[in-house]
Amino acid sequence: MAITSLRINDFRNLAAVDVIPCVQGLNIIAGHNGSGKTSLLEAIHYLGLGRSFRSASSSRLIRHATDKFSVFAQLLSSGQRDIPVGVERDTHGIVRSRIAEKDAASVAELAYLLPIRIINSQSHQLFEAGPVFRRKYLDWGLFYHFDAFFLCWRQFERVLKQRNIVLRDQLSRQELDVWTAELLKYSIELDNFRRDYINMLQPVLAELTGELLDMRNLEIHYSPGWDDSQSFAEILASNYHQERRSGYTQVGPHRADFDIRLDGISVKHFLSRGQQKLLICAMILAQGMLLAKCVNKSLIYLIDDLPSELDLYSRQKLISLLAKQPTQIFITAVESETICALLNKSDVSLKVFHVEHGNVGAMAKDIASQS
Repeated sequence: MAITSLRINDFRNLAAVDVIPCVQGLNIIAGHNGSGKTSLLEAIHYLGLGRSFRSASSSRLIRHATDKFSVFAQLLSSGQRDIPVGVERDTHGIVRSRIAEKDAASVAELAYLLPIRIINSQSHQLFEAGPVFRRKYLDWGLFYHFDAFFLCWRQFERVLKQRNIVLRDQLSRQELDVWTAELLKYSIELDNFRRDYINMLQPVLAELTGELLDMRNLEIHYSPGWDDSQSFAEILASNYHQERRSGYTQVGPHRADFDIRLDGISVKHFLSRGQQKLLICAMILAQGMLLAKCVNKSLIYLIDDLPSELDLYSRQKLISLLAKQPTQIFITAVESETICALLNKSDVSLKVFHVEHGNVGAMAKDIASQS
């Protein structure tokens, strides 16, 4: 999928914006801080995922003194068919999503149609924050690669919640055993999905980290959320009294995590901030490349403030790699020249959009002929 046209109304400081982006290539959104360039990325993100990457409160996304925002787009499918999609939210919290002029059944339906990944200042949480962010990274990929994953994940969450209620309320052992059997079933299925995905992702990530970081032996070290030298059933049985006292399920896929290691040492202990950013970019690009190869879906990349924390050499490598991707990419920068100067020898289609006080103007540049 790619966005062929985008219309944004009353989103943050964007009153009325119409954008015709480059379908395959780089779309640079340039402007001073506070001009609205990140808001444009945020609107695309909300269209695809039904949430902001900047605020937990969607009501703050509605432009001051207006009663709703809307984001509409035309999507070009792999079959070269245009699909209209849109989302709007009002001050009462009512959300309406549309796909091909019909109401979407759920956010997941639109998310599956429009795969989007964001790289921004919060992306470092993959390394520095808790394992919940790393589980979300894995589960994002699983959502697109395995049709049965989403139902399995929802069932696991439901069963985990019910089992925790039984533990918290000190209900009978018999009732706990019923939910434990269900937990075992969905935990093993979910763990198998995650292991299969990591096995597919590993060689793609190794190739990209070799190109960006000159580190070709990085490995993803996965922990399922329990000591896998024993069976999950045995661990749950041995933890019975401890879980009774604590009132919640202490082990399982909800505690899963992974680490990136080089020669057995976690990279978070020796990579610089800039190197971490390159690794995060490699991890997300690996998901996009795997998605294109295995599922025949194009991932749209949203990159907010790409030059930050990267030296000139690292920027050059990353931009060159992005330019090779046969997909749609949106990049914000204070000055478009910081990106364009690195593309003079690249075979890539490019559009530059200038944002000022919530207004967006396009300056189309096709530099493929310069290669």
